[in-house]
Amino acid sequence: MNYRHFVNKIYFPVTQKIKSEKICKYLQFLEHSQYFTAVEIQEYQINKLQNLLNYANENVPYYQNLFRTNHLNPADITTLSNLGKIPFLSKNIITTQKEQLHSRIFQEKIYHGTTSGSTGTALNFVVTSEYNSWDWASRWRGRRWYGVDIGDREFAIWGRPVYNKLSRFTDPIKAIFRNTILVDGFNVSDESLDKYCRLLFHFKPDYIYGYSVSVFQLADYVRKRFSGRKMARLKAIFVTAEMLYPYQRQIIEEVFNAPVSNEYGCSEVGGFAYECKSGNWHYSAENVVVESVSIDGGPPEFVLTSLTNYYMPFIRYRIGDLGEISNEKCNCGVKLPILKFNAGKTTDVIILKNGKKITSEIFLYLTRAMVENDFQPFKKFRIVQKDLATFTIIYEEDHYISDSAKEKFKHLFLKLLKTENVAIHFEKVIEIPKEKSGKFRYFISEISQSK
Repeated sequence: MNYRHFVNKIYFPVTQKIKSEKICKYLQFLEHSQYFTAVEIQEYQINKLQNLLNYANENVPYYQNLFRTNHLNPADITTLSNLGKIPFLSKNIITTQKEQLHSRIFQEKIYHGTTSGSTGTALNFVVTSEYNSWDWASRWRGRRWYGVDIGDREFAIWGRPVYNKLSRFTDPIKAIFRNTILVDGFNVSDESLDKYCRLLFHFKPDYIYGYSVSVFQLADYVRKRFSGRKMARLKAIFVTAEMLYPYQRQIIEEVFNAPVSNEYGCSEVGGFAYECKSGNWHYSAENVVVESVSIDGGPPEFVLTSLTNYYMPFIRYRIGDLGEISNEKCNCGVKLPILKFNAGKTTDVIILKNGKKITSEIFLYLTRAMVENDFQPFKKFRIVQKDLATFTIIYEEDHYISDSAKEKFKHLFLKLLKTENVAIHFEKVIEIPKEKSGKFRYFISEISQSK
């Protein structure tokens, strides 16, 4: 028995049982349901939706009050178009009504999470084993489109959070058991990239997974420093957290001689859209209902309803990303609905005076680190890099933050960058504006990326 088979047939099923998850069971169903007709998909969604709405109306205080106040009955939501009768769920509502959004009777295991704050606003949320099972089953389905399966050798370029010392120690160990090599996706210095490349050549993974910017930095380094080096054949490269620019995708695919697939989602609802070999984004309609809604005359934006989290239901949740649902058919054969994005998630690379380059994804862990250190984080903030040694932290004035919290934020900021040679300024504003695209960018670099 090779190690890949051990992970697939023994390690993974055992850990699922320990965590009360059913990933393999749901994955088997999703392999079948991806070929449902549009009518069958909608019928499946409506059935799941009605079960969720009935549960929320009976057991979740926020929705009990919402339905009563708006004279709504879950029985009236008989089609997906009827879903528009329910008011939107916003980040502000989640922040102010958090306890009211929790089920009063749920007895199974739950998991607490905090969003990374990529929109500039961090949220605390709770999910269940059922949610995790569907979420990971849909992710593995997307990977199977490229011939990648549970137990395959994975090279993961991912974040190692500063807020949890135990996770920094245990995550790499867990990765080894999963047949994964885990490297720090936040550190993309030449020295680190050289080390990552040598690990990559030695490990001979079946696929690569990581932050889009970090994977691009790795590919670009291989192209420049190891252009003549032959690599073991990769099945695919899976990227997440931000959309790829076309030139980045081209370089990654040329260097690794394998297709790139982007995944899309958010912490609160999970990953739910995956790019197939034909270049289309199929969304996991078995897990999530996606609406494309023009609000107050603005461009269409995605509104999400998670069908699998009964402890803390997210019903008609506005995530702020722009896009539409397409009715076109895909050449790959999968019949799941297709999403079209009008603006994607993008991040810049931080460049320091010593030439060190760091993906700005590292800043997503600042809010979590603040919470772990018992400090109230900024409600909404943006980091702007003015030059190689100057950063400005812009935050909205309607939220009070103490001087000690600012100092802690500054300390964690410098710890993440692993330098003391930068100046950090705080700027209070009435409102932090969005980009023209309608997106909110949590980090903006005002220096040339060519430096």
